[in-house]
Amino acid sequence: MPHLRSHDDSPQAQRNPIAFLTAIFFLSMLSRLGMAPLLPAIESDLGLNHAQAGGLFLYISAGYGAGLFGSILLTPRFSHRNLIIASCLAVGLCLMLAAVSQGRQLLRLSLMVLGLAGGIYLPSGVATLTALVRKADWGKVLGFHQLAPNLAYIVAPLAAEAVLAWRSWRSVLLLYAAASLLLSLGYALWGRGVDRRGSPAQSSSLAAVVRRPAIWWITALFILGMGLNQGVFAVMPLYLNFERELAPGWSNLVLALSRVAAFAVPLAGGWLADRYGVGRVMFATLLCAALGTFATVWLSNPWLWVALILQACASVSIFPLCFAMIALVTGPETRSVAVSVVVPVAHLLGAGMVPLGIGLLAEAGRFDLGFVALAVMTLLTLPGVLLYAKQ
Repeated sequence: MPHLRSHDDSPQAQRNPIAFLTAIFFLSMLSRLGMAPLLPAIESDLGLNHAQAGGLFLYISAGYGAGLFGSILLTPRFSHRNLIIASCLAVGLCLMLAAVSQGRQLLRLSLMVLGLAGGIYLPSGVATLTALVRKADWGKVLGFHQLAPNLAYIVAPLAAEAVLAWRSWRSVLLLYAAASLLLSLGYALWGRGVDRRGSPAQSSSLAAVVRRPAIWWITALFILGMGLNQGVFAVMPLYLNFERELAPGWSNLVLALSRVAAFAVPLAGGWLADRYGVGRVMFATLLCAALGTFATVWLSNPWLWVALILQACASVSIFPLCFAMIALVTGPETRSVAVSVVVPVAHLLGAGMVPLGIGLLAEAGRFDLGFVALAVMTLLTLPGVLLYAKQ
């Protein structure tokens, strides 16, 4: 591979990594979120119940959390460029393995490694972007990069519906796999990257992070955010199909439309947080997320889309606010360590355990109780957030 200078600030040089890395991040998110609209078909094909189907996201989240935390050990040993290529390549291979799996165990294993590969990408992707573009452009570039997950929420149900009309869920995964493999090859051949490695994590920095009570409070909020956003999204197709008796085509369309409405909401949330304070905006966001989750159970089918839009718009805004809270309670020397600790825990419990828990309640005939319990837990955090806002 030719070694490209990281200080080339020309617009043409900057567009190359932005386009490649945003596409890689999008496919990484799509490969995981795209499992949600496929769950009804996977259940039918492999004979899974709701709890087993929801539990698939526990394997994805466990792998993703391990990948994020493991990046602390990998980035000092391998270059960011090589880790990005390896992550994208592994995502494609894991999707192929999941697509050809005929049993539950192989599917679970492939999904866990899929999450692991996705977790490895994020620290190296962000480090590459900030190394290759001017500091004055960091906010714009990282903001554009963060649009990839929001776009994946929209594309996942639409792509599933388009392919499932003609082929099986396996074809959807093979389509994602082919795109990821081609993208890894393209980035290896033409993508700009950096050959530098990350700094080794200091045990003193990790100890300083875990001793701060504020970090664990933010972790609890992050877990709720992951549960309200990815956790609810993961099981919503099952809920709409089996409890609300919507046809798969309608449920996927409604799910996609709710995420279209939420696409740019985090940008507005960030502006409001700068103007009125992170604590006040977090309080309002969690309240709206809880009300939207309650309304998902209470509103009848003709008005269900209102609840889904409110729930999606509020839940997707929690993450930027949590990151802002982390920045407020940590210094530059411990901030990345705090993210590497908080985000894996939040993924495991919020994006993994929440779908499993809702699936278990669904098997007991109380699908709605899972959403109610999540909303109640969100409301219970509001007094603490209000106290934070007054500080």
